[in-house]
Amino acid sequence: MEKRIISKFDIENLKSSGQTVLRLEPGDTLTPLARDTAMELGIKIQDSREPIVHASAPVPVAAPSDDKLEAIVKAVLERMGTGAQPQVCAPCATPKAYGSRPGQLKFAKLPKDCDMPTLELRDAAGVLRNPPEIDFRLVDVITLDDAASISGGFMSWHKGPGFSWTLNYDEIDYVVEGRMEITCEAKTIYADPGDTVFIPKGSSVHWNTPTWVKVYYVTFPSNWADQISI
Repeated sequence: MEKRIISKFDIENLKSSGQTVLRLEPGDTLTPLARDTAMELGIKIQDSREPIVHASAPVPVAAPSDDKLEAIVKAVLERMGTGAQPQVCAPCATPKAYGSRPGQLKFAKLPKDCDMPTLELRDAAGVLRNPPEIDFRLVDVITLDDAASISGGFMSWHKGPGFSWTLNYDEIDYVVEGRMEITCEAKTIYADPGDTVFIPKGSSVHWNTPTWVKVYYVTFPSNWADQISI
């Protein structure tokens, strides 16, 4: 019988002639691209060829069923002189999930700078640490009231001497507008719109800007305001 090598073009010709079935005879070879084309064009392949088993290839063996596997384990244990039954591990506990109101989404629009309230940062002695000329503004949009383990919001300030904090929480800052400068341990990061900065818990940093900046921040835990040290 003549051997055939069936290509993509043979499949397309088969489709154009109105046929929907390709029968493979012993000796036929179907290229991978032809097989893909047949699937795309809806050509059904009927393969009458005998499977080829190479001498070096292992013969596939069906895996034992659960009942047979249990019987094998039991027989092995009995031969070892113990009647102990194999122990089945209990399912893992569900991982802890933060938040107590799943599915209750909250949406907040990007606020204008003038719509954000000003905030005074004072130390334990009540001394104002952020100078009024930088016009520091902040608004929380995700808080403990949302049963959230993290908080998020917007802050902005203008050019000036900046302000320093020591964070007792983790914070991520995403620059929305302007340029943010963060100095920590004599190293300064300059972040522009689209840039993100991670500030680990325990960092003492100084924030500044050469002009004006608006930042979206995320903190963990959510009660960040109770954990500020200046």
